Amino acid sequence: MRHLLCVTAFAAATLLAACGKQESDKAPPNPAPTTTNVAPPVPDAGKVGNIATTAQGFGASAGEAVAEAMKLALLQVNGAAIQSTSVSAKYGLDVSLNQDSASLRGSAFAEVVAQRSGGVIQNFKLVELQEPSVIGGQRYKATIEAQIAKFTPSADMQKLKVVVGQIRFDGPSLPMGDRNVSSAEVGATIRQRISDALVQTGRFAVLDRELSPDIEGELDMIKSGQAPSAELAKLSQAASADIVWSGRVSSLAYNRHARQLKTSDRELVSYSGGWALTEKLVNVATRQVMASDSLRGQAPSVAATTLGSGVDSHKVLEDMTTDMVNQVVTSIVRRTFPVTVVSRDGTNVVLSQGGQALKEGGRYQMVAMGAEMKDPQTGQSLGRIEQPCCELVIERVTPNLSYGRLENVRSNLEQLPVGGLQLRDELKGVAVARAQPAPVQASESQGAAPQADRAAAATVPAVVTGAAPAARAVQPRATPVAAPAAPGKSDDKW
Repeated sequence: MRHLLCVTAFAAATLLAACGKQESDKAPPNPAPTTTNVAPPVPDAGKVGNIATTAQGFGASAGEAVAEAMKLALLQVNGAAIQSTSVSAKYGLDVSLNQDSASLRGSAFAEVVAQRSGGVIQNFKLVELQEPSVIGGQRYKATIEAQIAKFTPSADMQKLKVVVGQIRFDGPSLPMGDRNVSSAEVGATIRQRISDALVQTGRFAVLDRELSPDIEGELDMIKSGQAPSAELAKLSQAASADIVWSGRVSSLAYNRHARQLKTSDRELVSYSGGWALTEKLVNVATRQVMASDSLRGQAPSVAATTLGSGVDSHKVLEDMTTDMVNQVVTSIVRRTFPVTVVSRDGTNVVLSQGGQALKEGGRYQMVAMGAEMKDPQTGQSLGRIEQPCCELVIERVTPNLSYGRLENVRSNLEQLPVGGLQLRDELKGVAVARAQPAPVQASESQGAAPQADRAAAATVPAVVTGAAPAARAVQPRATPVAAPAAPGKSDDKW
């Protein structure tokens, strides 16, 4: 008996082990790792959707009560933009008039309303119709449920909406070297480039006031009924601007100066010019002038010569308009959305704007923002205290962000909050000066600096190392050239 029990126990253990092995063999494989979709989202241009709503209306007849309920349903979803006299709503309301109670309750009436409403009422249901005897009065009461088509604007319409106005000139043409160019064409180009630059900052919703034939054609197709009826919700959706920028160019020229030589038939020709512009930012709602400024720039001059080489007027115009656009965009952005540091890792920083707001390789002044100051009489904010902090060198620019590094830091960066560093004017010419190494002769002239020191001096910018050593190195070389001629001798050699 004991032998039988042992055999039975051994068989049971063997069976359990075999089952466990089979279960482990049948264990499901590890699930495949899920991949994250990193594809860019679909551009947001707004969309038409249906909104469910319930409304009640009263009227002297059943039809009037239903018509009032439909009008209230439309106003609940689309506001006062769709009135009972508008084309989109008129047909749907008309079919409810002069109808008896029986036809109003029929499904055929609901289909006619959806068809005749021009797509605004997508679905319609008469929930309840109470006659005057039921409600104890002289008026009918209608309760309806409806699906109303509604256009939802894109998220970008939450941004500050800007219109770039026409640019005015004093004359119809502009002198540009050896030719004249049309003021209207130049103004249209500058206006378009300002709009492009503002869009690329990612901070504005720039509105187009030049309704092209293509846009008008699309709107006419919707009005004529060729598009799906729900597209009628796109009509009357044009946005109004929050601010309008306008500019007046008082000077934009590159003049040719010629003087006839008395001793020959040749001319002494030179070129010079520049531009000047006044701008305004106006609040559309109040017509308040939010900002007004004067901007100007200078074009490189060409010294007087008799060789008659001329100038590239196309390039000169391109350079001047580029400088104008950059200054205009910078002034607008500075008044509305100052460029700030949004992330910092040591002296490496990320800035809140990209596009054309900043340029790669540029050097800018940075300030640290302090406490807010208020006028003691009016209590109005005068802005925050600004303390010069450092200089910023832009290394990379993307459509929405810029990357750079801080140099010549004079503030404690660790104590500044996020957004406490703001960008100011571009330091033109400083970046080029810093890229030039200090002269090695400054160390060799002293004769005591080792080779390692001379190598280090060659990599340190001249602005950082100071101006005195550079002056001592350069001055001996400049002295012979600047020395006056000896008395009684001609200075023609010099």
